[in-house]
Amino acid sequence: MKIIYEDNDLVSAYNQKQRIYRLYLIVAIFYGILCVSCLLYFISLPYQDPHQAIPKWIVWITSCIFVIFSYIYMGIKFHRARRYYKLVSYLSVGMKQVNKSFFLRYEDTELKDGVDFNVLIMSEWSNKKSEYMERKIFCDKEKPLPEFMEGDVVCYLTQGNFMIEYEVVGHDDEFAKKIASGPVHERLFTKRGEQI
Repeated sequence: MKIIYEDNDLVSAYNQKQRIYRLYLIVAIFYGILCVSCLLYFISLPYQDPHQAIPKWIVWITSCIFVIFSYIYMGIKFHRARRYYKLVSYLSVGMKQVNKSFFLRYEDTELKDGVDFNVLIMSEWSNKKSEYMERKIFCDKEKPLPEFMEGDVVCYLTQGNFMIEYEVVGHDDEFAKKIASGPVHERLFTKRGEQI
């Protein structure tokens, strides 16, 4: 089977998260030093000195910049790096499942749990409903996209719906044609024509 996540992925995701956090700490320390310096300068000025406005304006402007930077940097960049690290660390300890399904198609990229994923649609046999059902499988966008063709029989290891390993074990053109045009395909849609 082709392994998507290696052991060093967890280490590199952790290092990336720590690098982003350390850079933010450096900026926050610089901001704190600037504020303390402005306060000390303000205190050292005589009463009603015309230069008292200078440290006030410096603190106001840098505070606005720091708040905007914090929101964007920590709310987007650090948040996504942290979510990716959590995903990779969860993949190493969570319960896994091996499936064997037919590949149907690729769909648009989705954001799930703060991480971008390529979406693969597989056709899986449901013992409960005694029919083939479509299943979304998420594949990390930072990893190479598996090159499947419609009708490929894929054996894959998942954690939840996240693909960890995969292997193409066969191909069936007839199944792909049946799914695309037969009654099995019609059952995969709701009455309004929306895909389940």
